[in-house]
Amino acid sequence: MSRLLRIAFGLVATVLLCVAIPDAAHAYGGPGSIISGIGAFLAAVAALLAALFGFIWFPLKRLYQKMTQEDPADQDAELSPSSE
Repeated sequence: MSRLLRIAFGLVATVLLCVAIPDAAHAYGGPGSIISGIGAFLAAVAALLAALFGFIWFPLKRLYQKMTQEDPADQDAELSPSSE
């Protein structure tokens, strides 16, 4: 059984190596495709930064508003006329 296991492992390793090692790609990347690739990369970076900004800035803004807001009970007392 050990010999069969070694043969199976060797076969699997050979197939994985053949799949993992790419052949040379004889292709031409024209200026339009290169610029499009750079634009897509920059758009992905901008989206990541915008997401981080949203996850950080807006909760901090809400926390700041809660900290600086007056107590709602005090506001109700000031707005309602006194019935004396």
